[in-house]
Order: sequence, then structure tokens, then C-alpha cells
Amino acid sequence: MKKIIAMAIALVMAAGMTACGSVDEVSSDVGAKLENTAEVQTTDEQTEETQKSGGAEMSGVAGGWSIPDESDMDNNPEAKEALEKAAENLDGAEYEPVAVLGKQVIAGTNYCILCKVTAVFPDAQPTYVVVYVYEDLEGKAEITDTMDITLGNTETVSVETGAENIEGGWSITDEIAIDKHPEASAALEKARETLVGAEYKPVALLGTQVVAGTNYCLLCKVTAVWVEQPTYVLVYVYEDLEGNAEITDTTDFTLGDADEEYSETGEEIMEMSNPWVEYSTVEEAGREAGLAFNVPEKLGEKGIYLTQSFDGLAEVRYGSEDDYISYRKGRGADDISGDYNDYNEKAAMQMDDMIIYLRGNDDKMYGAVWNDDEYSYSYYVMNGASLETVQADITALINENKK
Repeated sequence: MKKIIAMAIALVMAAGMTACGSVDEVSSDVGAKLENTAEVQTTDEQTEETQKSGGAEMSGVAGGWSIPDESDMDNNPEAKEALEKAAENLDGAEYEPVAVLGKQVIAGTNYCILCKVTAVFPDAQPTYVVVYVYEDLEGKAEITDTMDITLGNTETVSVETGAENIEGGWSITDEIAIDKHPEASAALEKARETLVGAEYKPVALLGTQVVAGTNYCLLCKVTAVWVEQPTYVLVYVYEDLEGNAEITDTTDFTLGDADEEYSETGEEIMEMSNPWVEYSTVEEAGREAGLAFNVPEKLGEKGIYLTQSFDGLAEVRYGSEDDYISYRKGRGADDISGDYNDYNEKAAMQMDDMIIYLRGNDDKMYGAVWNDDEYSYSYYVMNGASLETVQADITALINENKK
């Protein structure tokens, strides 16, 4: 087996917000006072709450890490909650927790969580990342390190068929739960018929690759008869067109390999890189993003404190880190807000030929998205604001963008 290669990745995530539903339209001229406002409506649908439990039972491993008997997120609500808290201030990508791989109790708790990560920019392809989260004794959480998993990072050739397990051409499955892919489980069972001495329990199907047959990449929990504790292994299975299957390669990793303990333990935390690049002016940020970027000097009483760009997007923030308004512009028609949460109130207004879709909760609006024929735009107010305030801010932004 080969040790998995740890590669530092830029962790970016949606800022803590709350998401959208259907809308009602209201007309208004840009720059004019918005006399007719869209009625804010409350939906009857309630967000389903995650059931709290005591968490899955854990099996201890060397180094203080424990592996859960059940790795799915529903059986590990405390790990899911820690990840959500740790990612509140990260922008730019959607993180979908897949499985809890391990837990380590120190002065607080470390969690090792496998996530599917999709960046917010257009045509972004999802990847898999092992994320380490530390939660202290007061409930504060922080991402301390990550490890990127590259599917197909092997050069194994099938002995019987000569089919190469090449890098590239891998497809990441939308549904990774192993019970959704009986064909992959069956291929694994056939491939390990001649193997003895270890139990392979598939946890998730991470990806497939169609060659002269099919390659499967499965995350498995492996328990060997001579080893006290289980380990995690990426198992590559090749199934030919006649249904013959074999394990072509395996990649194991040790919990804690990419981990730096929290500062209370006396060790330094690894700083996460930020893909956004800061600039001194909005013109520089726009030029780097490849677009014209004009914004008002103030929104209400809030002045600009941050200007940045990232992969074709430009962003400006008004106010302060604890109370800010974000405005983004990028090419295309995609939602560039980074907002993936649920809203129970919604509204819309029309300016020029654009419809602005607003999102909110509890009589406050938190965000809006819109687009024209060439660009997408997003607006977000961290602590929420009245519908009238949000409409005034968006009017000012649209007016300035026309210059």
C-alpha cells in the first residue's frame, strides 16, 4: 500500500448566511425611490432539523484517534456542527460533509471529516478533501488542516486484461452512499474473493472511470485479523466487460497525518491559505478579475474596508469584519454569492430589465442575486437589514456599476 499524498488546498467556504425560494416581482426605476416594495412572504415549509444523538460509538486507534463504528453524518451530529461553526467565515466553495473518519480528544476535540468540495465559480468540478476540525472546550471551532484526495493517482495495470487505471477521466458520483451503488459493492466482493485475512467494509463510492470495463474508487474501512484497530483505505477495483473483477491498487492514510494540534496543546496551527487576493483599489481588483468594477464609496454609513478578487470574481466589503456588506461581480449567469443555506422569506424587485432575488429570515433580508446579459452580481449583509435598506443599497450598486 502507498501512503496518500497530502496536498495543501485553499479552503474557501460560504459565509454564514441563511437561502432562497420563489419570488414576487416589483417594478422600480434605478435611482428612483422605491415606493412599491416586494411583499416579504413567509413559507409554510419548515427546515427539517437534524436529530441530535449521543454520536456514534468509536473504536480507538494508535495516536489517540478513534474511528466511529458508523461514519455517516447523521450518526455524528457533533462533528457536523463543529465543521459548520469552523467554516462560518470561509467563502468561495460549497462543502458537503460525507463521512466522519475519526475523532481525537485532547484539550477539546479534533475531528477528521471527509468532504466533497465544489467551488462557486462556473463549471467547477467537485473534489474530495479530508478536513481536520478542532473544537475547544468552549465550543469554538476552527479548521486546522486539510488533505486533498486525487482520484486515479495510480499507475496500476490490470494483469489479466492490460487495462490501465489511468489518471484523468474519473467521474465523481453525485450520490456517494454505498447503498446507492450495489454494482460497486458487488465488484468489490468479487475482487476480494481470493483475499484472506482482512474484512473490507465499503463506506462510500468516491468515483468511477469507464475504460475497457469500469474502475471504481471506494473508501473502505479495513480490519485485518492481525491488527487490533481498523484503518481507512482507498480501494481501486477494476471490473471488465465480462464481469471479472480485481483490486488493482490501494492507498491508505493514517488519521492525523495532516493534522496540527490546537495552540493550547503547545503546537502551532497550520494557517489555511486564502485564494482571494487583496488590492488597494476596486479598479485593481476588477482589472485582475478581467471586468469593470465600479462601486459607491459608501453604502449607508459603511465605508470600504476590503477589496479583493478570485478567479474572475471581484468583491468589495463595506463596514468591518464583524458587521459587513459584501458585493460581488463576475462573468456569466451563475449564482456567485457562495450562499447555500435556507431562507424562509423571500422577495424580488425589478430594476431596468433585471430581476433581483432577495433572501431573508425573521423579517430581515440577508442577501440578493441578479444578472444581466453578461455578468452576475451578489449582495450580502452579514447581520441582516430591512427590505428598504437592502433595496437602497442595491439601487446604489447598480447605478454605480452603469458608469
